[in-house]
Amino acid sequence: MVSIGSTSRLRKGAVLTVAGLAVAAVAAWGGVQAVADDRPEFSVQYMHASTIGDFSEDEKLVGFADFVFHGTVVSRKGTTEIDGIPETQWAVKVNEVYEGTLQAGSTTVVNQTGGYDADSNSLMLMEGDLPLEPGESYVFSTHSMSDRSWFTMVPVYGAQPVGSTTLPFPAAEDMDGDGKSTVADHWKQMVRDQVQPDIGAGEGPEPTDEPTEQPSDVPTGSPEPTDPAE
Repeated sequence: MVSIGSTSRLRKGAVLTVAGLAVAAVAAWGGVQAVADDRPEFSVQYMHASTIGDFSEDEKLVGFADFVFHGTVVSRKGTTEIDGIPETQWAVKVNEVYEGTLQAGSTTVVNQTGGYDADSNSLMLMEGDLPLEPGESYVFSTHSMSDRSWFTMVPVYGAQPVGSTTLPFPAAEDMDGDGKSTVADHWKQMVRDQVQPDIGAGEGPEPTDEPTEQPSDVPTGSPEPTDPAE
């Protein structure tokens, strides 16, 4: 279950951080003017999940996810709404695959919980989450459903900024046997050593309704990779 609170309920430091990110976030998520005379004052609302588990440990994060891959955000594709909660859709070019059947070099659609609502002039985010940024690269931990045409990020921990997977990661095993321990080795090790998180019955609700809207340029059917040439 997801509840919604405003910035007035956040600690002062968090409010200041959100204020600094608001303009960039609205541009990335909504692509519209944040302030208008005929709309309410701009606000940021945080959504709180009645938790599905602790994914701060990568082994548990990977254990919950179906697909884990390194990818670069190409563009914002549009928005959907599931159970009254907005989700922003991003086109992501897949660079390396650690778990799942995606193909490196393909482009797929990744949903991030949250988005900009023009009517209320508000940005909705999962608490602790930040909007993705076009041009930036992340290690994505996602899950999918067969009747949806996208992958859904695990909130907060499901997109970890990683510019290059060849960067040193001394704590990782040398999974490739090339004498180096890298970021890529770390995620391959996490897939091998993944742990199923402790999730109680009824927690971590999955969306049950089809979105009321879907961008026309998002493929329908199962989340198969699409042609990256866009």
